Amino acid sequence: RQHSAIARPCAAVRALLAPMSAAVAGAAAVGDGGDEAGRPAQVFQHARAAQVIIAAARQRGNPMLSCVRSTLVEFVDGLVPDYLAGPDIAVCFISLKFQRLHPDYLKRRIQALGARHRVRVLLCRVDLEHPEDQLGMVTLEAFHADISLLLAWTDAEAAAYLETLHRHQNKSAEALMAKLPQGDRRARLADVLTTVKGVNRTDASTIIDRFGSLKNIAAAAEEELQRLPGIGDKKVRQLQHVFHAPFFPGAATGA
Repeated sequence: RQHSAIARPCAAVRALLAPMSAAVAGAAAVGDGGDEAGRPAQVFQHARAAQVIIAAARQRGNPMLSCVRSTLVEFVDGLVPDYLAGPDIAVCFISLKFQRLHPDYLKRRIQALGARHRVRVLLCRVDLEHPEDQLGMVTLEAFHADISLLLAWTDAEAAAYLETLHRHQNKSAEALMAKLPQGDRRARLADVLTTVKGVNRTDASTIIDRFGSLKNIAAAAEEELQRLPGIGDKKVRQLQHVFHAPFFPGAATGA
């Protein structure tokens, strides 16, 4: 089963991707035919999805797409997923502001998507100052539909998820996970610390030598961190923010 995930792009994608099925063959688009009323055919797959990100025409104007840099984006009429990040990777997109205005939209979109794709992702743009209520509803929809949930707090982060899914479409989860230093706790802790802006490998080694564990680092006082060689005020502030800033704005005051 796929599981809901809240993580950075590369880490989250490791949990979503498995070996790709055979490439889509035949015509450029594969789906259900149109009807006599002139509505466009429903498109579920596209042969170009291995080379570019395929986007539904309704996604034109999504500000996230201005942040996609590593690949081309091609628009297709009638595409049922909002995006294809690979021949068998379907992505639905929702913003919390839109969810608040149209609470029934997401359920309809997920039902229309069905279970045709090996990987199904719900990419959610968190664009509310206090997202708890709407985020809870989106999470429940993803859970009940057995669709993986990725949260992005900026357009750039959302684009990074989409690009990462596309970039790793042909790699198995096992191959990606093999790159992690599974048996070396110190190396894994160093990987975590270097995700903090401004903290390099040397800094991470210094911090680990002094405190030994993530729990001790998180509990360290500013004065203790400032006494470490090479760890200036700016890096201390970044570390303190990562470990102690509330996950949601206003959470510390109960707003």
